[in-house]
Amino acid sequence: MKNLSRSLSVLSFIFLISAGCSSTPEVKNQKYAELKSETTFEYEFPVVWKAVETAVREYKITDRDPKEVNEVEIKKLRERMLKTDWIFSKSRDKFIEYKVNNLPRKKYLQTRIKYDVMAESVIGGVKVTVAMDEEVERLNEDGSPAGYESAAEKDSSRANDLLNKIRNAILSAP
Repeated sequence: MKNLSRSLSVLSFIFLISAGCSSTPEVKNQKYAELKSETTFEYEFPVVWKAVETAVREYKITDRDPKEVNEVEIKKLRERMLKTDWIFSKSRDKFIEYKVNNLPRKKYLQTRIKYDVMAESVIGGVKVTVAMDEEVERLNEDGSPAGYESAAEKDSSRANDLLNKIRNAILSAP
C-alpha cells in the first residue's frame, strides 16, 4: 500500500511539474545577422568617454568605475566602465506564436536590458565594448505576465545601436 501511495504521489508531482512548464508559450527567436558589440574609436580617451556618457544619458547609471573623475584625471585614465539599470523595451527578435480563428499570429515580447560599457585605451585609439544582460517577459496562456527570464540569445542589434550612438556623439561634438 505504501508503494502505491508513493507511486501516485510521484506521478502527481511529475504531472504538476509538466503542467506548470507548459503553461507559458514557447519564446521563439527571429534569426538576424550577428552585429558587433565592440569597436575601436580613433580618438583620445576623454573624447570617447564623453561620447559614452552622452549616449547613455537617458539611462539610469548604477555603477561607474572610477566613480568620479575631473578633467585632468580623465586624461590620465587608461580604462573606465559603467553599468546601467534595466531599460525596458519591446523586443525586436523574441516573440510567441499563437492562433486566432485558426490564423497564425506573432506577438513580440517585452524585454529588459542592462548595459555594461567598458572603454580602454589601445594602440590607435579607445576600444569600447558593450556587454548586455537581456531578459524576456514570459506570458501565460491567457496573455498575463509570468515574470522575466534570461534570454538564451542576446539581441546584438541593441549593443550595436549603442556603439552607433557613441560614434554619432563623437562626430557631433563641438
